[in-house]
Amino acid sequence: MINNSINGGTVLGAAVQAHTINGGITVHGPPPPPPVPRQLPRRRTLVDRQDHTAALAAALGRDDPRPVLLTGPAGIGKTTLALHALHERSHLPGGQLFADLGAHTTARPAHPGDVTARWLRALGITQPPADPEEAAALLRTLTAARPVAVLLDNAANDDQVRALLPADGSLVVITSRRPLAGLLADGALHQVLGPLPPDAAHQLLADTAGEAGASRSDLATLADACRGVPLALALTGAHLAAGHPLTLQATPAAPLETIVTAALAQTYQALSPKTSRVYRALGALPLPGARIDGGMAGAAAGVDPSATIGHLTSLTEVGLIRLSDDGEHYAFSTAGGRRYAAALGRQVEGVDQVGIIRRRALDWLLAESHAASRSLHPFRRAVEPHLRHPPAHRAALADKQAALAWFSRCDSYLRTALETADAHGLDDFTAHLAQAWWPWLLRQRPYELWLWTYEIAIPAAQRVVQAAPSPGDRFVLRELYGARATVRRSTGDYDGAIEDCGAALALAAEDEDPVGLAQQLHGLGVATHDSGNPGIAHGYLTEALNRWSRLDSVRDTGVTRVALAVSLHELGDDNAAFAHLRDAYQELTAAGDGLNAGRARAWEGRILALQGSFGPADAALGQAMNHFVTERAHLWQGRVLLWSGELAGAQGKWEQAVELLRFSRRMYVGSPSDLRNVLDVAERLGLTL
Repeated sequence: MINNSINGGTVLGAAVQAHTINGGITVHGPPPPPPVPRQLPRRRTLVDRQDHTAALAAALGRDDPRPVLLTGPAGIGKTTLALHALHERSHLPGGQLFADLGAHTTARPAHPGDVTARWLRALGITQPPADPEEAAALLRTLTAARPVAVLLDNAANDDQVRALLPADGSLVVITSRRPLAGLLADGALHQVLGPLPPDAAHQLLADTAGEAGASRSDLATLADACRGVPLALALTGAHLAAGHPLTLQATPAAPLETIVTAALAQTYQALSPKTSRVYRALGALPLPGARIDGGMAGAAAGVDPSATIGHLTSLTEVGLIRLSDDGEHYAFSTAGGRRYAAALGRQVEGVDQVGIIRRRALDWLLAESHAASRSLHPFRRAVEPHLRHPPAHRAALADKQAALAWFSRCDSYLRTALETADAHGLDDFTAHLAQAWWPWLLRQRPYELWLWTYEIAIPAAQRVVQAAPSPGDRFVLRELYGARATVRRSTGDYDGAIEDCGAALALAAEDEDPVGLAQQLHGLGVATHDSGNPGIAHGYLTEALNRWSRLDSVRDTGVTRVALAVSLHELGDDNAAFAHLRDAYQELTAAGDGLNAGRARAWEGRILALQGSFGPADAALGQAMNHFVTERAHLWQGRVLLWSGELAGAQGKWEQAVELLRFSRRMYVGSPSDLRNVLDVAERLGLTL
């Protein structure tokens, strides 16, 4: 065992002044503060609207600002006005939050719980609460001290907006095509936007068209045909700037939405055949909001990956889509753009072909997810998914950091993809995607979403097995049972976890799979232990360990040793527990499993602390923290901080204990049971956090 010590030295914050250092020294410090979120999209050209701008500025400048609802038809400039007003107030300490609520951009509106979780992560909460009401309450708590500027774009209904409102004092602007009576009854202010006057419409068209517009003698006529709708004017101007011929007829009786559609149609008709095919494919992408992923778009359209960026650039140049602020994705320029592209797809390709396009997009996502999952958790057995349309290009996800970055960027796709697959009866896809998502969900632990995933995926996998059973399909079903058992166990549903482990164990026995039997015995032992029966758990885990040893599976042996050591500790045999933990650390480190190596070291530190071996305990916990930071295992970071705080308190280091417990509380914000543990430790030590 490494002896960590400092001779003749002093620890000064993150600096160590020492004569001799033996072993590795880990200094616990606060995690860096999150950046202030600046989520608002870039400003867009705003012409005229002086009265509306002044009224909106007055509403947002009140001492007690109320939410402001901007309504009007498609393309009338609601979002542009809102962005202009909120960007003028970028001084708020909490920053800026944005969400497209999807009333007219997707098949179904955005889930408020998903939006809240995304916002909380932007505000520094690494583990948002699983319960939507609890998450909404936390959002209000955070924004009470640090007000934010919020744009809720394209709102569908009152309840969707209410669930996302921050605390009083923040600035909130909502856009919707129709008045939301409930919000108005709650006291929201209301502005209705109409068409631009002729002079302003002509100016906007001229500004957008640039030199190409200056040479047109009929520019005023074209502006009149757009009926003062800013989006139609912008699309027409972009069309002219791209050098395409254009003729529009003024139709005074047509609804303003029809004018937008006419402008979209005119622009679409000038596209090349291949670019128009890509545009139609965008309407079938199973993505949330108005977001467009270039890789998925190319796969869906069946276009060579090297050519996809050119088609997306062409669509950007004519104003049908725009580059998102992150510089990596695209978005439709109008809320109705996705629906228009989808309607074109049904009209030109037909419903059956649209289904193929959708499946191409889903297969791209499944291929990427599966590759990321293998890189992130190479120890887990997996079945190669059956891809009906294998993508021509696969992302370079050969290492763990690339996989972590991919999941961080794309995890918002996966819920929408599962909903899409479930709605269209794509059971094989649903089962395999849920399995591929596992390593990321395990690290992030969004419990409600995690459980929802398996509530959809397990019935899908059962239907696949019943229809045409194969060893691979049965294996996936077994893995999904085991995965749901982990979620149930983590949320206190021990009976459900034991039931799932039993179902998985039965499948492994029927399939005569020795690896599966060992794996499910381990799961059953952990679930039984957590239910309060360490003696029974010891039997299951001992049998699992013996099976892993016979299979010569070093990494799995190490994982089971950790669980067995915990049960031995609770049964009073710390010497045996230490032996297993030290062997486990060596086995897991050699296998490259940093997450579970960290768990082995953390439990060693915990037991040492309980025995009063403070120096070795602190060293072990420090090593564990290094593993968990590398693995982005936020809840385990919180646990190590909690145990380190308790250790500091046991040594009378009260200020250090308070600091560590506060850091732990920050990591644990999304887990009520863990938060209670932090408060219990603070109360037991007589500390105020």
